[in-house]
Amino acid sequence: MNRDRFHPDHPFLYADFFPTVWCAGCGIGTVVHSFIEALKASDITPRETGVVSGMGCSRKISECLKLPSFSVSDGRVVDFSVQYGLDHPAHQVVAFLNNADFLLTGAEDFLQLRNSGHRLTIIYINNFIFNTAGDDGFPMTPYRRKSFDGSADLPFNIPLLASSVGAEYIARWTPLRAGWIKNALMEAFQKKGTAVIEIISPCLVYDSESRRILDAAERMQFYDGRTVIQNFSPLNKLDLREGKKIVLGTFVDSAPGEDKR
Repeated sequence: MNRDRFHPDHPFLYADFFPTVWCAGCGIGTVVHSFIEALKASDITPRETGVVSGMGCSRKISECLKLPSFSVSDGRVVDFSVQYGLDHPAHQVVAFLNNADFLLTGAEDFLQLRNSGHRLTIIYINNFIFNTAGDDGFPMTPYRRKSFDGSADLPFNIPLLASSVGAEYIARWTPLRAGWIKNALMEAFQKKGTAVIEIISPCLVYDSESRRILDAAERMQFYDGRTVIQNFSPLNKLDLREGKKIVLGTFVDSAPGEDKR
């Protein structure tokens, strides 16, 4: 007997996209669910929202949402989002970025947000994946060297970079903390300027001993064992390249002209 598909977030989602949009254990689905829950809790309707996503797996976010949403293929997600916000000032505009969008082609747009006052929520999904095509360079490629000679670490401290452009709200979470992501988004929606939320969600998490990809439950254990919540930690202590536990929490929550770090 055929049964119609039902999803608890069906007013916001096309049910036919599930459950196969993203891989099992992928953090993007958790982020999308937290995003929708934050919209509902904030009494923001689909018609009052604008979503912009970029390349790769994050592109599918705009495809599965029943609200004004756009996919940008040239990496200029932030620029498109800002323009959409100017054209629709009553809308809550949210930009979903991945590493390629942010570092390869979108970083310049991000830096131009410096003290601009644009009302925009940026959800940066840090999946630790960087792609190359042929002999092309990419964000991790050292100057005048081959891509495969470079480091696999993210070259930026994202919260610190967000602070440099005057973001009023800065936070970092993992998919294990879905409730915290929801709360962070609710707080971000209240800001009149830029808010940046980094989601640490490696695309593939390997077990170095067994040389296999961890399943969904093991990935959650990975997040739990390697993170610590420290709200309002100094931004210069949040670099992921230090090899210490990943610090999560809310790091900046201020109104224009204030500093509550």
